[in-house]
Amino acid sequence: MGKKLIITSTILFMITCVIIWNLSVQRIKLYHKNITLVEEITEKNKLKDAETRLLELYTISKKNVVFLRDLIELDLKTGISLAITHKKLAYFLNADPNYFQARYIDLRGMEVIRVENKDSTVAKTYQYKGDRNYFIKTLHLNKGDVFVSNMDLNIEHDKVEVPHRPTVRFFTPIYIDNVLQGVVGLNLNAKNWLDSFKGQKTTFLNSKNEVFYSGGDEKLYAPSKTDLTKKDRFGNAHYYQRKISLEGNQNWTLFTEPNIVSIQNQLTEYKTSTYSTAVILTIGVMLFLSIIYSLYKKNQYINSLNKTIRDRLNERNTLLKEIHHRVKNNLQVITSLLSLQSSFIKDDKIKGLFRYSQYRINSMAIIHEMLYKSKDLSKINYGDYARRLASTLISSMKGTNKKIDLKVEADEIHLNLDTSVPLGLMVNEIITNSLKYGFKNIDEGLITVKFEKLQYPNFLMYIGDNGSGFSDEIDFRNTKSLGLKLIHMLTLQLKGNIEKDNTESGTHYILTFQEIEQIS
Repeated sequence: MGKKLIITSTILFMITCVIIWNLSVQRIKLYHKNITLVEEITEKNKLKDAETRLLELYTISKKNVVFLRDLIELDLKTGISLAITHKKLAYFLNADPNYFQARYIDLRGMEVIRVENKDSTVAKTYQYKGDRNYFIKTLHLNKGDVFVSNMDLNIEHDKVEVPHRPTVRFFTPIYIDNVLQGVVGLNLNAKNWLDSFKGQKTTFLNSKNEVFYSGGDEKLYAPSKTDLTKKDRFGNAHYYQRKISLEGNQNWTLFTEPNIVSIQNQLTEYKTSTYSTAVILTIGVMLFLSIIYSLYKKNQYINSLNKTIRDRLNERNTLLKEIHHRVKNNLQVITSLLSLQSSFIKDDKIKGLFRYSQYRINSMAIIHEMLYKSKDLSKINYGDYARRLASTLISSMKGTNKKIDLKVEADEIHLNLDTSVPLGLMVNEIITNSLKYGFKNIDEGLITVKFEKLQYPNFLMYIGDNGSGFSDEIDFRNTKSLGLKLIHMLTLQLKGNIEKDNTESGTHYILTFQEIEQIS
């Protein structure tokens, strides 16, 4: 047996080591996947947030250019001086730093109104814009539509404005009495939005794939050279990108790259921790198997002791059953002797005393009989006991002309010997009194016994009959009756309290008692 244990332990050790190290490798792979996923979610959330802010700017800008169109249209209809309209547009630009230019261009392509914000360095001179793409396309729009340009650098006098100003133009046609008069435009300065990427590895490409903000080493306002489909050796995307479409008019791209250094540092730290744990577990398995072997040796000795103890416990249980059986037999012998003795007595009253003594002894004999027949030698099912005791008393005392029914209700209550005996004597006295006095002149009746568990260690017993009840001459608390005295004495023994229930017809008792702690 010892050799088999050593072989089994060695095989188990090898299998466990393979499992430990395989799980360690799998955990590291999973951790790498998870931190990469967390990084991806973080970066994509940044891109999502940037897109949301851009779309808000886009939506507000469309509303603003429509507002300016309506303002200029109203002024043109009412004949207000263009100088006043110019001031209104100037107030608008000064109130919102996201816009740097507002214009009204007539059908000839000439700027009729040109307003720039106070931060602009461009001279406020009117120019010809009839050849510009945004002007031509806006003229062909339906009334109420808005043209949105690509994001590019602002051009003044056919030259790119310096310092560079990334610009998105919003233009809409203006009508007076359904007659096209020209176009109204609003230039959005995207620099504020692009500056929000500072400190992040985020790059923005316009629809021409030109770099308008670089989070890396790419040259601004030149075509991007980044391969957004690139992946690392684990198959993870090297760049996270988000396409932005403004109602299908423009398609822009935001992309960022994960913090590779942070991922590698986290992975290295996790590898160190995981492999250290694997080493400790391997050593632990070795110690565990060594302990098992030593315990095996001790277990052999303990098993022999346990076998001895089991044998002695079985002998003890057999002896206890034999004791309860003999006690029950002895009590029955006493009952038989009393019965034999009473046969020589002529006085009916004395005979009755012998008979009631037999009933009391029988109530104890039933307990011992149930104990030696039960698997648990310390407790009996008290509901079964009460049913059997009451049935025995009824069949012995009711006579042939009376019909006495019995109703027993009990929770799953098990009581020890020290509690069962005095409680059984009390049940015996109460039912005996019911049969002797309660149904003396009554041919039919009902005896009720009910047990309930209260908060440990308390119990409740409700017992009574629907017979004739107590005589008014009898004082329940102060009587010379042996049976009632015995009931009160047994109540004290059970650390309980007994009350007579006068709300019901007949005689009914409510007993609260405690299970007596059994001293072995």
